Amino acid sequence: MKNLLTILLILISFSVFGQKKMMKKAELAFAHYEKGEKYEALLIFKELVKDYPKSEQYGRNLYNIPTIYQEIDSTKMAIEWFMKVLNDKNLDDSEKDHSRGIFETNTNFKHYAAMNIGVIHYNNNNYSDALNFYKLADIKYPYYNTSGTDLKLNKIKLAANISDCYDKLNQTDSAIVVLLPHALTESPKASNYVSQKIIGLVKKYEQENSFFKELDKSINNLEIIDKGIRLNFYGIDVKVYPYFNEKLTKKHLKNTLFYKEINKAGNDG
Repeated sequence: MKNLLTILLILISFSVFGQKKMMKKAELAFAHYEKGEKYEALLIFKELVKDYPKSEQYGRNLYNIPTIYQEIDSTKMAIEWFMKVLNDKNLDDSEKDHSRGIFETNTNFKHYAAMNIGVIHYNNNNYSDALNFYKLADIKYPYYNTSGTDLKLNKIKLAANISDCYDKLNQTDSAIVVLLPHALTESPKASNYVSQKIIGLVKKYEQENSFFKELDKSINNLEIIDKGIRLNFYGIDVKVYPYFNEKLTKKHLKNTLFYKEINKAGNDG
């Protein structure tokens, strides 16, 4: 026991020393960043990732590299390093972490890496690639948070991004359908944004009347599934789950603000 205790104390001592040295370098990197000296900050974060791969700060240091590359419009390098985040088997998005602020309760390194690659591709008009990475952020690298509201808002944001890609790819039905579950449930304030986004798409393609008829038909033929309902909309199965404890009955769905606004748009059209 004496030898084991001595080894542990030595390891802890080295760990504390290494941690202090690493934190000083990290502080220097942030100081450079705050001064706008982002290339200098990049070099230090790369050193930190190389020299301290087992540090608790490793994930943050690694994620900072592509984030800075993205900020300085070096998109090729940003994608390369975001891919390193996605492929790092030691990173776990579900781990508790507040480095992004008090409302972010988990690391979500891979989720945001996939999201940011999607943003880069979208801004470069690579809509198919953007769509693929947004879907990865939604399914393979889901967002973690202890707040149900934040989880819902993240889903809405992702759905909006995916919808934009479908719209750019001239896949109008898919652009609308991906938003539909969020418009039909009692959601945070962003739900109104989703409703308006669908109405905007419907009006853009002059489908007000036919869309309302399709929506009405899908609600009339809804199917009850575990914890929610299934609608068949434009030949696409759409699963809708309640945000709170509302019962997604035909009466409830036809009493939503979204349904009423679509009905009005259809009659006006």
